[in-house]
Amino acid sequence: MGEEEGSSEIEWVCHPMRNRPRAAVILTLFLLFLFVGIQLSFKEALLTGLSVVILLGSLAPFYLPTKYRMTEDTISIRTVAGAREKPWDLYRRWQADRHGVLLSPFDRPSRLDRFHGLNLRFDSMDRERVLDFIRRRFDRNDLED
Repeated sequence: MGEEEGSSEIEWVCHPMRNRPRAAVILTLFLLFLFVGIQLSFKEALLTGLSVVILLGSLAPFYLPTKYRMTEDTISIRTVAGAREKPWDLYRRWQADRHGVLLSPFDRPSRLDRFHGLNLRFDSMDRERVLDFIRRRFDRNDLED
């Protein structure tokens, strides 16, 4: 669904742990050593458990898949923790890097981009499909203005 050239929607799933197994092993080993160190230092199971919940919760986007969907009107992000949907007209600019694209509500680069913008991550095989869809969407906006 949404795979044809010029389609009005596109979907993809990003799972960084699956695509970067070496980084996943290193990170997991580091976390295990960290949790053991916390337990040995404080000898408090509650504190260790809280550390596990906080750290794994913050790293969930790396460990768990995220499903993205872009249509003519909206951008949807679905994770294990929940889903959110944003309208395209909130965003005025986009900026891509090798792991994803940042949609920004500001006309020019700002330090607030990371806080007010929307980060869409993609796997390398989805990169061009996603960027082509975003280019078409922003080109259409420029024509409407």
